[in-house]
Amino acid sequence: MDSTKNARCQVCNETFELDAQQQKFVAPLVAKGQNFIMIECPSCGSSTQFVKAAESADGSVEPANYRCPISQCAGWVDLVEEPPRSFWGCGACGSIWYEEKNLQKEITGIVALHRYRASSYKQLDGRWVPGDLSSEPENYEELVEKELADDHDQLVRG
Repeated sequence: MDSTKNARCQVCNETFELDAQQQKFVAPLVAKGQNFIMIECPSCGSSTQFVKAAESADGSVEPANYRCPISQCAGWVDLVEEPPRSFWGCGACGSIWYEEKNLQKEITGIVALHRYRASSYKQLDGRWVPGDLSSEPENYEELVEKELADDHDQLVRG
């Protein structure tokens, strides 16, 4: 399997083959070393970050990404390792965190405000890690849409 032609959806976790238009869009960006590329999943219709579908002999799965901890955003946060400085970024709302401790603080805050958000994360060794999507309420995205907007108007958080 050519891993640049196949992807795994971060929402439904399905592996799918990129169509010709997606391949044309993704290939040059991957060749340039860009790691943060958004595409549409043909299985569930969600916008998802392009994650190469990896073949592995042991069947291991890449770690899941965080749900965005910003009010009214049900997007995904991923570590973007691009020069000159890596950062955590949400492809849906554009928020970025240059330090993981600031992302962790935002997760703690959103979980305190909205208890249903806790199902998107779990505590492991004193820090938040991505939770199991099957634990989220079925109407998660509707609940997130109903949240009050926060008063932070900058994309760089923390």
